[in-house]
Amino acid sequence: MTLRLKLMLGLVALTATGLILTIVATVVALRGYLVDRVDVRLRAVEQVARLPLAAVLAGAPTGSRPVLERAIAPTDYVVEARRTDGEILRVAGPADRSPPLLAEIATGKATGEITGETTGTTAPPADGTPFTVTHSGERYRAVLDHVPGGEVLIAQPLATVRDTLRRLVVAAAVAALVVLAAIATLAWLLLTRGLRPLRVVASTASAIAAGDLSRRVPEGPPRSETGQLSRALNIMLGQIQAAFTARVASQNNLRRFAADASHELRTPLTSIRGYVDLLRAGMVPPAETDDTLRRVAEETARMQTLVDDLLYLAHLDELRPRDRVDVDLVTIAEDAAANLRAVDPGRPVTVEVEAGPEAGRHVLGDPDALRQLLGNLLTNARVHTPAGTTVTVRVTGWDAATPAQDRAAVLAVEDGGPGMPPEVARHVFDRFYRAAGSRARGRSGSGLGLSIVAATAAAHGGRAEVSSTPEGGTTFRVYLPGGVSDQTPADQA
Repeated sequence: MTLRLKLMLGLVALTATGLILTIVATVVALRGYLVDRVDVRLRAVEQVARLPLAAVLAGAPTGSRPVLERAIAPTDYVVEARRTDGEILRVAGPADRSPPLLAEIATGKATGEITGETTGTTAPPADGTPFTVTHSGERYRAVLDHVPGGEVLIAQPLATVRDTLRRLVVAAAVAALVVLAAIATLAWLLLTRGLRPLRVVASTASAIAAGDLSRRVPEGPPRSETGQLSRALNIMLGQIQAAFTARVASQNNLRRFAADASHELRTPLTSIRGYVDLLRAGMVPPAETDDTLRRVAEETARMQTLVDDLLYLAHLDELRPRDRVDVDLVTIAEDAAANLRAVDPGRPVTVEVEAGPEAGRHVLGDPDALRQLLGNLLTNARVHTPAGTTVTVRVTGWDAATPAQDRAAVLAVEDGGPGMPPEVARHVFDRFYRAAGSRARGRSGSGLGLSIVAATAAAHGGRAEVSSTPEGGTTFRVYLPGGVSDQTPADQA
């Protein structure tokens, strides 16, 4: 059974219960009202017929009966009198009724109810008090009164009341069925419309299960239950898609790592194996043995450097949480510039700091990783520019007035070298990318130096960019989120 059908049946059941209770209450109230009206008429008839009936009981001639019948209109009343000697006179009522109602009450064959309650006895109520009796399957409302010479019973059948109530029940039942049918139809239409978002959710879930992770549930009004459900589902789907994308990216990085490693390690391994085979076969003259071993050592060192770079990139691809501390970019820039001067004393290297608050030059990061990042950029500038080319390290801090989420410090390395064409600049951060021309080799010729720069920037929540022209001049910029953590050093430890 669907949720829509359950809700509709529940609503119809509740409505039917309410209608039944309403009909019962209406019937009870109307029955009481009609019986009260009968009682009023009975008392009126009693007052009119009291004296004539007393005269009949006192021995008046029977010719007075027509006078009584005219006085006791309408004629559907049952009027009976009983003398003290037990004789019962039927004054008004159906002539074919036998035995008289008074006789039935006296013998206990008529059940009695006083004001709606069953007495369980034949004792009549007080004079002038209406009560209900059942005689020969017919219910009567009666008044018993003691007069000189005997007692008088005036009764009226409750068939009219019964018929009225029966017609009311039939009419109410028909109306209730019509109302229930209308409510069921409206409930079905409204529930169909109201549960439409749930069907959309179900279809979206089916599409996602089939592999379409980009599907989202249309969001309804934010205060409605379906709107809140849709929003929560979209958030959950976004997280699932992000996790799945990260998983796919991790698998792709692993495959690329394995492919790149096997490709790049093939050349040094082939060289080492060739030299070792020559040495084992005795094909290398003794005078060239040291030179051959030196080449084996160089290829081994090159392979070791390549493996270290690949492992470091794999570590950055995992995006593991790293211990972040407050890092002063100016200090790192000055240290990197000093290292370049030591390696290439003849190259002019300057460090420039843009004007701004001192705090704007601080970021949260891994100092060792940022030192390697800047070292790779300076090594790239040293290797790919002629000797004596000026290299400038520029640090631009973030402005304190900038919103926290938009703060970013910029670490830039500018050189006056030959530059690079746009097609090379687009791939300069790709792993193992080597372009032909003056900027053909990265650090140690592996093509991983700038890839490490881009991966380190991404691991810090930033990015790396390059701008260059073939006419000359290349600038690498690394954007790092600015700001210092509110935690104390003790907390960070």
